[in-house]
Amino acid sequence: MPTHDAGAEEAVERALVRIRRDQQARRLQQRAAEDGAPKATAANAARIRYLDALDGESDGRTISAVAEAIGVDRPRASRLTAELLAEGLVERRPDPGDSRYALIRLTAEGGELIAEIREHRRRNVAEALAGFTAAEARTFADLLERFVEAWPRGSSQDR
Repeated sequence: MPTHDAGAEEAVERALVRIRRDQQARRLQQRAAEDGAPKATAANAARIRYLDALDGESDGRTISAVAEAIGVDRPRASRLTAELLAEGLVERRPDPGDSRYALIRLTAEGGELIAEIREHRRRNVAEALAGFTAAEARTFADLLERFVEAWPRGSSQDR
């Protein structure tokens, strides 16, 4: 494992903390409401991750697969499924490969909601990148993607 400048590591850690705090701050919730986007509350975060996990999955996913994708246990994913079904954001249909299971997929309304949320995120990213040149933005995107892929998962380090 290469050793990096401790100052760089500290700067990245501080930046990550700032992002997390900003995401949790009420001002982001207020800003989202002003922009017409769904409020970014902790209660909605798992629901949004759930819908995100279904986006692009035209055949749907099992509840267990969604639970794994969003990092919750199966009972929590089942509760989220029930909530989202009741709101008409997802639909359940039998798994043609195994009748013991159901596949969950987005409804048109759920797809529209995810598209709206993603557009809101993209606007925020565009605003944050406004002071970057095109080359800087591409370099940052490449490095951030590499950083996220290297991030330790499933350990006490990701808290």
